[in-house]
Amino acid sequence: MRRLRKQRDELLRLYKQLSSELGETNRGVVALYAELDQRSAELRAASEAKTRFMTSVGHELRAPVTAILGLVRLLRDPGSDPLTPDQAEQLALLEGSAADLLGLVNELLDLAKAESGRLEPRWGTVDLPGLFGALRGTMRSISRSGAARPDATRTEVEIVVEEPDGLPPLRSDEAMLTQVLRNLMTNAIKFTREGEVRLAARPVGADRVAFTVSDTGIGIPPTEQERIFEEFYQVPGAAQADVTGTGLGLPYARRLVSLLGGELTLASAVGEGSTFTVVLPLAPPEPR
Repeated sequence: MRRLRKQRDELLRLYKQLSSELGETNRGVVALYAELDQRSAELRAASEAKTRFMTSVGHELRAPVTAILGLVRLLRDPGSDPLTPDQAEQLALLEGSAADLLGLVNELLDLAKAESGRLEPRWGTVDLPGLFGALRGTMRSISRSGAARPDATRTEVEIVVEEPDGLPPLRSDEAMLTQVLRNLMTNAIKFTREGEVRLAARPVGADRVAFTVSDTGIGIPPTEQERIFEEFYQVPGAAQADVTGTGLGLPYARRLVSLLGGELTLASAVGEGSTFTVVLPLAPPEPR
């Protein structure tokens, strides 16, 4: 009997000890959840503040930049006094800088709209031949003008846009898809000193299509291949030092691809170039 009482007392002691430890653990879990909720609320507030700031700055900058571009067009009007060669050159520089700034403003506003959830796809049948044809003309013009990369060492990059033959019908947002491919191709031109930038498309299985933008540029180190999709991030290093940009084009492209129900991935090797792949469903994704 004495041994049984001793065993019972020991079991009671262990039970009380375990109950106490379990209570402490539960209190710790509750405190952790409360802290996580607080951190989550702080992150949401910070994100909303950033979005409001980007929207405010974008709208404040857009008006004067648009006015500058309007003034440039007015000065170039055939009915105005003729410009001297020096004036024409300065006007071209002013127009280029204002256009770059307007592009940055538009990227800020687009990204803010995407982050706030106010950007929704407009589904419809995509005219792929027309889309590819328009991109062919636009990108060749950018490559010839050097607008994407205005450094003196750059040569014209060949733009190859393969015909999207043999693809099944694609229902998506044509404007968003155009923006994604334009961002990817412009980015590729920036980081390609010579060679080519190529756009192609192919079916993937029975229900998806893949768009690839490949280049013969400087390539991206493995450690940087996810970071380049972070807002405002620029890959450090001498090879990128002469390339200007906002660090918004790729993050915005990935957001748009996500809205379209697809995925944007990257394969790259330093010194060998990069390939960005956009895989989209042939039909709109089911509402979540």
